[in-house]
Amino acid sequence: MRSDNGFWKRFLDWVNGDERELWYSAKPARAAEPKHKTAKKMTKAQKDRIFNLIYRTSGVLISVAMLVTLLLVMVNLPIVGEAENPTNNELSQYYIEHGLEDAGATNLVGNMILSYRVFDTFGESSVLFLAATAVTMLLLRDTKNTSDKLLRYFKREDKAESIVNDRLLRTVSRTMLPIIFLYAIYIMVNGHLSPGGGFAGGSILGGGLILFAQEFGTGGVKQFFSQTLFKSVRTVALAGYGLIDLYYAFMGANGLDNHIPLGTPGSLFSSGIILPINVMVGMVVTCTIYAFYGLFHKGEI
Repeated sequence: MRSDNGFWKRFLDWVNGDERELWYSAKPARAAEPKHKTAKKMTKAQKDRIFNLIYRTSGVLISVAMLVTLLLVMVNLPIVGEAENPTNNELSQYYIEHGLEDAGATNLVGNMILSYRVFDTFGESSVLFLAATAVTMLLLRDTKNTSDKLLRYFKREDKAESIVNDRLLRTVSRTMLPIIFLYAIYIMVNGHLSPGGGFAGGSILGGGLILFAQEFGTGGVKQFFSQTLFKSVRTVALAGYGLIDLYYAFMGANGLDNHIPLGTPGSLFSSGIILPINVMVGMVVTCTIYAFYGLFHKGEI
């Protein structure tokens, strides 16, 4: 038998969990040297400079690409007045002749933008949705971007607004607000029958909410139009618009009946998808207009 430092002793110790080497090394083991990082840690100022450089470069490149694209499109547009460019092509003539039959709305403009070209209007509504979202991300007040001093200022301002009593504004507001709200709803739901629609009705309704906030303060608006309701309404409205749009396009592209009745032209509940889409567009526009006012004025909705 060898000494305690023999191979079998070391082997048994290794089996029992000892971390000693089984074999003697020709050279004595050296202590592990601490690893030193050769790369220097970037400071916050350096990171900010790199981010600003990338951000500005990306912005310039995107702007130049958009400018070049628009210029190319403009250069390739047909020249006005050429004999090959009739003033009324076959597409617009089809809208006029078959709009009532295909879409069911007596307002031919509504037929065009909310039936034949419904995807274009959906894109416009999405732009409004994204604009309101971007402004909310930049201006919405919270504990991270609002100091105690600013919070005290807003509190004093809210208190001052609550005690202001402008008799002229109060009289005009209380007289006109019911009329404004009713007229906005009329324009919104009657857009398939006469001039109007979601964009016009939503603009009027958003303006009415702003007038209401001027008279009763943003706190008065929050009693029935909170931030949670704002998010829910605009999200559900745009999502519902998109689902109806996709269903309508899918069924039509495959030659299938969409099961959305056109109704009797001229009646309120008619024109298939145009009436609900007008309401949804109006909700998106209303939320966007009031969101801009609330966020720029108070930093909250």
